[in-house]
Amino acid sequence: EVQDLVKMWGQGVRRSEEAGYEALELHGAHGYLVHQFLSPTSNARNDEYGGSEENRRRFLMEIVEETRLYWPEDKPLFLRLSVQDDAGFGPDESVNVAKAVGPMGVDVIDCSSGGMRGSPVISAGPVSYGYQVPYAERLKRDGGVMSMAVGLIVHADQAEGILQNGQADLIAIAREFLHNPNWTLDAALKLGVDGAFKTTPPAYDFWLEKRATSVKGMTPSTYFPGADTAVDSRR
Repeated sequence: EVQDLVKMWGQGVRRSEEAGYEALELHGAHGYLVHQFLSPTSNARNDEYGGSEENRRRFLMEIVEETRLYWPEDKPLFLRLSVQDDAGFGPDESVNVAKAVGPMGVDVIDCSSGGMRGSPVISAGPVSYGYQVPYAERLKRDGGVMSMAVGLIVHADQAEGILQNGQADLIAIAREFLHNPNWTLDAALKLGVDGAFKTTPPAYDFWLEKRATSVKGMTPSTYFPGADTAVDSRR
């Protein structure tokens, strides 16, 4: 059955490539099947897929190997991990996974947390802005692959600071895009990127540029200064 699942993963990858996707992420976090194999809490197998740390990551490594049969070398492959699940799988184990799968073709570790006990976890304190960044920093430093930071990264200067400080190689933003679909435009404007309006469709670019040059000092309705002035009401 395990080998059948590995083959099914490969067929899913094949379909993704045929559909024209430019990047692919394997989900090994948040209590889903791959995470269940990785975690000593959920993996009670007594065969080659359970027991030792090496055995518990065997299923994932076989999936990665199968994935690269169908996913071109010039397209990036991401792997999401719960770097700390608060249930026996933590940063040290995550670093070992990264060192194992990096040479097999995984380019980036997407550094999340939690899932085995329910909520996201962070050993450094409560859930707050950028609370999972330390995980990305650890994987970037010790894992031998690039890392991606995720989790309450909301403001452009916050995201840029993470990159400039060398804490991660990439930033993942999801729910903030649901709140503000034009986040990339806001970020470009706030960070002073030339041609910021070109992040929008051409017709939008023309009118937004025209307004910006005609009305100096105009502040868009979505404008918020940045992380330095943000207030986290949960603290």
